[in-house]
Amino acid sequence: MSQIFFLFLCGGLGGLLGWGITEPFSPDDLFNEAGWARWELLFSLSVGGFIGLAVGGASGKVQGSRAHLLRGLIGGLLLGAIGAVIGLKIGGVLATLFFGPAVFVPSPDPSALPVRMMARTLVFLPFGALIGMVQGIATRSLQRGIQGMIGGLIGGAMGGAAFDILGEVFGQLILAARSETMGEVGEVSRATASVTMGAFIGLFVGIVERMARKAWVRLELGRNEGKEWIVDAHSTFIGRSENAHIPLFGDPSIAPMHACIVRGGGRYRLVDGGSPVGIGVNGIRVPEAFLNHGDVINVGSYSLRFMMRGAPSIAPRPVDALRPSASPVAMGPIPGMQPISQPPQSQPATAVVQAPTSSGLSLVALDGPITGQRFEIGLTELVLGREAPGVTLSFDPSASRRHASLQLTQGGVLVRDLGSTNGTLLNGVRIQEATAKPGDTVRIGSTTFRIEP
Repeated sequence: MSQIFFLFLCGGLGGLLGWGITEPFSPDDLFNEAGWARWELLFSLSVGGFIGLAVGGASGKVQGSRAHLLRGLIGGLLLGAIGAVIGLKIGGVLATLFFGPAVFVPSPDPSALPVRMMARTLVFLPFGALIGMVQGIATRSLQRGIQGMIGGLIGGAMGGAAFDILGEVFGQLILAARSETMGEVGEVSRATASVTMGAFIGLFVGIVERMARKAWVRLELGRNEGKEWIVDAHSTFIGRSENAHIPLFGDPSIAPMHACIVRGGGRYRLVDGGSPVGIGVNGIRVPEAFLNHGDVINVGSYSLRFMMRGAPSIAPRPVDALRPSASPVAMGPIPGMQPISQPPQSQPATAVVQAPTSSGLSLVALDGPITGQRFEIGLTELVLGREAPGVTLSFDPSASRRHASLQLTQGGVLVRDLGSTNGTLLNGVRIQEATAKPGDTVRIGSTTFRIEP
């Protein structure tokens, strides 16, 4: 809901700025038709451009990268300004066609107000609809553009309806304050209509988008926890690139285009993009996997929960059908992408290998440079981290110096997080302290381990 409120706030601010810049240049003479025609063009460009700039920029900001933000700002400004002028012209023609050329001429007849309100609403409908389409610019999605157009249509209608009501309420008060019986009193109406239209375009763009979404991911571990991205493209890319649909920054182990969610046949499939550290689902490394509601996607040190509309809530679970062996898994690139080569390590991938005892349990690395290595879990605490004495993960920048520990107890294996930056995951769920059993997976930084006899 915070994203919807952000769009609402930005849209209203854009409308206010657009009105504030043009209002000082409005003609003083109520009957100066040529002057009003020139000013209405300027007003349309300014209000439409600034609302488009604000809503498009907000949409790009919500996506989470500078590329999306810049695309939303520039595209929103241009499409908003052009769309507003075209929309206002279309609306004016429709209003004149249905209600006559004199519909906006002030009249003392009380019955003229509802007709004027309907005509004004008709004027602002295409105005708002074309501005609302800026939503598709930042996200490069036709579907989101159509959703934005519907939201803009509603916002434009509300702005148009508010215009004449407020004009009627405040008009007489303004004339009385000026000691005049006739004059131009549209300042308040135009200001309120601009702000209302911008705010409600932003609001309903967000509401329609949320209501129409069928699948999305929520960031549950990593920077900006709680942030959500809609999965509506045929191929939704996840990675460190500014142009990724789901950009994840701050973890150098994440490739520019690390993974992709492919939509087809009513199902969603997660595919690795040939990344060095691979991908996981519910803590298990997989080359690819079909996603179900509630699954946790592991990308580097980030965890994202996959959600689907109308699906029952389920607890995260290991994907047993796709569980890998202790040997490395061959990762195929996403079609159309170049495989990403392993970058040189600044430090060698070192780990102290200990032979498991027949009576104890072992921790087996499932991915990364130490894939297949086994570490004994005993009564003495086994510490993992970049500078840990037990399992040294010097190759993994997303692991803390002393990240987590495992220790054999009567109830199973006690897994404890040691105040790490990126957290410790047990079967894809972040924990502070929990008891694990054979078959469970533990994720430390970008490395996944499994507890085995």
